[in-house]
Amino acid sequence: MNKKTVIMVALAATLAMAGCATMRQTYNAQVRGPWYMNQGKYKEGIAEFDRELREHPGEPGAAYWLGRYHLALNEPGEAVSSLEQAVRQTPDDVDAHFWLGVGYWALGDQDRERSQYEQALRLEPKHLAANLYLAHNLLDRGQWAEAAAQYDKVLRLAPEQPEALYDRALALDEMHRTDEARRAWKTFLDLHPEGGMALAATDRLNARGGFEYRNVYVGQRRTTIKAVEFDSKGRVSADSLPSLEMLAAMLSNRRDIVLHIVTYAEGKPALAKARAQAVRKELLAAGDGLDAGRLPLSWFGSAEKVAAGGKTWRVRQSVNFVTQVR
Repeated sequence: MNKKTVIMVALAATLAMAGCATMRQTYNAQVRGPWYMNQGKYKEGIAEFDRELREHPGEPGAAYWLGRYHLALNEPGEAVSSLEQAVRQTPDDVDAHFWLGVGYWALGDQDRERSQYEQALRLEPKHLAANLYLAHNLLDRGQWAEAAAQYDKVLRLAPEQPEALYDRALALDEMHRTDEARRAWKTFLDLHPEGGMALAATDRLNARGGFEYRNVYVGQRRTTIKAVEFDSKGRVSADSLPSLEMLAAMLSNRRDIVLHIVTYAEGKPALAKARAQAVRKELLAAGDGLDAGRLPLSWFGSAEKVAAGGKTWRVRQSVNFVTQVR
């Protein structure tokens, strides 16, 4: 084997070894990185990628995932240090900029937080998370109009995004754009009628004089229901049935609860009575083991007076529920 051949063989071996190292680093960044995150094994991930970074200081995937794991462990200082390194190594990595912004948020540095979201959006204008978190940053600063406009951008990308719908309504509320806020709260609730955000949105909606949704107690549990409405024949409307079915299921699970059905129809006591009976009929049909004795009726030919938002509102026609544990 001549000298040239030896050199070529040695060079090929070196390139093969380098290729293996590159493949291993890529595998770690693209496969192992998300795996540790999805499994919640943040400390194990830190151990692996810290070793990876010491062995291969120029490997950006290691710095990125170290930052992500430290964020997951609520260690923003360490996270920001790693993510700053990732951004220096790969300045065109949109996700690195985004998560660095999250790290700055965790440190309370709103200016640098915002700059990272904006940099991410310069690279990828339709990046959903960066658009959303930029809106959150504006909301946190009390820049209500700018936040609402930014949430509009988010909703053009993802029309049902719950945080954007909720916080857009909040921004409108803070600007005292009452009619728009009321419509925005209702839009949120039409799409996301369950959970803590729904409870808070309903309180906000009621405080602005909107009663399309109500919060009621069943035992000690507070839950959101769509206001009960009726069709032209006096039957409970189809849109109202899911809420009644949910109430019936809760009552079936708690046989110690009595739920009073209370209806109001201003100037029409007979209508109020008929509606109370119609609501009880649907609950009995939907519930397992329910009996009429657990669903006593009350009806009034007057408007319901509801205290919300520091005011007392008159709701001319409504259905309310009052829980009693026996």
